[in-house]
Amino acid sequence: MVFDRFYRTDRSRSRHSGGAGLGLSIAQAIVKQHQGSIHISSVQQVGTEVNILLPAH
Repeated sequence: MVFDRFYRTDRSRSRHSGGAGLGLSIAQAIVKQHQGSIHISSVQQVGTEVNILLPAH
């Protein structure tokens, strides 16, 4: 779901400067093209961690 284009969790948490909501969707597409994986874990009021694993060639 967070990898869907234009996904926003909560309007009150959106950046004031805008943003297209494409970042994670683009990241996922690039990672998939390189046969890698991308995972997200989040803890409320602590933070979000994004892990990207790419194979060594």
